[in-house]
Amino acid sequence: MGSPFFYEDPIDPADMVGRDEALTALVDRMLALRNSRVEGPRRFGKTSLVQAALSGAEKQGAVAVYVNFLGVLTVSDVADRIDRAYSRQLHGPLRRWFDGVVRTWRPSLTAAPGGVGMAATPSADHGGLLDRLTLPVRLAERHAKRCAVVFDEFQELARIGSHVPGMFRSELEQHRDVAAYVFTGSHPGLMRDLFADRRHAFFAQAAPVPIGPLPADALADAITERFATHAGRDPGDALGPLLDLARGHPQRAMLLAHHLFESTAPRTAATEETWQRACARTFTELTGEATAGWASLSDLERRVLAAVADEDVTLNGAPARARYGLAKSTSNRVAAERLWAAGHLLEAQTQTGWQVTDPLLRLWVASGRRWP
Repeated sequence: MGSPFFYEDPIDPADMVGRDEALTALVDRMLALRNSRVEGPRRFGKTSLVQAALSGAEKQGAVAVYVNFLGVLTVSDVADRIDRAYSRQLHGPLRRWFDGVVRTWRPSLTAAPGGVGMAATPSADHGGLLDRLTLPVRLAERHAKRCAVVFDEFQELARIGSHVPGMFRSELEQHRDVAAYVFTGSHPGLMRDLFADRRHAFFAQAAPVPIGPLPADALADAITERFATHAGRDPGDALGPLLDLARGHPQRAMLLAHHLFESTAPRTAATEETWQRACARTFTELTGEATAGWASLSDLERRVLAAVADEDVTLNGAPARARYGLAKSTSNRVAAERLWAAGHLLEAQTQTGWQVTDPLLRLWVASGRRWP
């Protein structure tokens, strides 16, 4: 029987742990046609949460659509992602309606002279993006249905050009009575700029729904239950150390639980030795990721990250200068904010005012860029 702990991809809504409050808030806002943005670090389960919210809204009559913009390069890419999302997620009469509507926007094909090849009449208007953005309005007019739409990795639009979020805003602000939108992304800095900076088109256009670390008691219950229902396993003496190391990080908790499960024989309880084996497997899996992430940082960012991982120094104090070569300078704060914007740090009640988002990366850095 395989491990019941999944950490590689978004999880099934039934497997979510400790997100009841945020999930209820999102579904309620979707049904009330209020726009939201989910705030949280990378790998904190934002995608799993919004997909669960879409499922909840769909059960109450909304048309649910999830669009992921990760890696888009052009406006035409964006239009194509929206196209494919509706195509995959609409069914029955709605899908047949969509198939008809979308063909009125695509290039028309006619036989080329002599019957060889095809001649295309290109569609206008930014690769058809504005047409795609009108879909909730058209759907409401034709089928009297309201939509709940999630735009994941929304910050990717700003990378294409500052005009692209403006295109979205110009259309979406007309959808107050037909659709609710949820925006999320894996780059906290860019998402903050898009929605909290007056210079950007989406300033104050979506209320924040924050998600943080998972409660230890909810994690403990979920891990113990999944161990018990799969061949009578028990996390035993390893449960406490697992919760301490994971620090409520959703993906890291599932990763550690997976390797602990794999290291525990059926109908037995995990021991200290079992936990050590699970840690060794986890560290082996993460070595490449940790070293690549470290290599991507500037020299100052590495020093600041090491000081934050220490958790016993201030950025401008004498111990930080002695241990990590940090000068007493405002540049330390600037580097910390860059690390936060990229998702490496969280604001916290610590000596530095920050903590490393990934508790396993923190362990690796604090142990001298190696595993203990």
